[in-house]
Amino acid sequence: MIRGVLLPVITPFDDQVRLDEQMLRQLVDFHIEAGVQGLFVLGSTGQGPAMSVEERKQAAAVALDQAKKRVPVVIHVGTADAWSTTDLAEHAAAHGADAVAIVPPYYYSDHTEFEIMAHYRAVHRAVALPIYIYENPKYSGISIAPNFAVRMKEQIPALKGIKVAYGQGALLEYVRLLPDVSVFTGNADLFGLVPFGLAGMINPPTSFVPELCVALFDALDRKDYPRAVEAQKRVDAAARIVAARLRKYGRVPLQEVHRMRGLAVKRFPKWDTEQMPKDEIAKLERELREAGILGQ
Repeated sequence: MIRGVLLPVITPFDDQVRLDEQMLRQLVDFHIEAGVQGLFVLGSTGQGPAMSVEERKQAAAVALDQAKKRVPVVIHVGTADAWSTTDLAEHAAAHGADAVAIVPPYYYSDHTEFEIMAHYRAVHRAVALPIYIYENPKYSGISIAPNFAVRMKEQIPALKGIKVAYGQGALLEYVRLLPDVSVFTGNADLFGLVPFGLAGMINPPTSFVPELCVALFDALDRKDYPRAVEAQKRVDAAARIVAARLRKYGRVPLQEVHRMRGLAVKRFPKWDTEQMPKDEIAKLERELREAGILGQ
């Protein structure tokens, strides 16, 4: 079972809106060198649903090649149809992925439980990889609640992980009902969860400070709670400051905070979006420095 910090890797693009392969390689190294326990590639923050199947294959191949088995890599392969999802899963398996994550088949939010189960079974039949449920009803329109996840596990033994993207309410219920499944939160709060069996975090707003998240998880894993309290405060501050900008500017603040770490991301997200004014970027950086998130 994978445990720890699996921060989502942003997928960078160039000025022609093509995958920036060299920057993606730098981002993979950035995370691994910070000590993360794994990588989560091509989810929502990784822009997977906004990319073509061929673009996703290209990005997955680059990330897996650069990771070179230094840490486990989970490739998100979810699409609205089982055939494209299976195609992406087979590609991920062929290139050495350690697991695949699958969001429920989105857009058709009235899918029956049978249809959702069939979507996951198709991948299970096609590849011999662990499967992670990507529980993200905000974007998929479908929720796989804990009891449904138990029924899925009965039919799909390869189900080994769940990322719960939003909300904390059901997290410990997944942990209780699925003891052999790694349950990850999409939020930044680990302090009250890891001691009760949560596997770790996959949190987009803190993806630019992986070392802080690793310090938090490691302190909790060692039961060094005084150190964990201080680490949680820093992680919370990073998440709060960035999330405030995400609500106003969409995903482009993630581009800016990665640039502040010396990663020259040319374009993120993929789609056209409002850029942050220079004074707002300066204010963001100042707040992060004053909070001790970035070096003074």
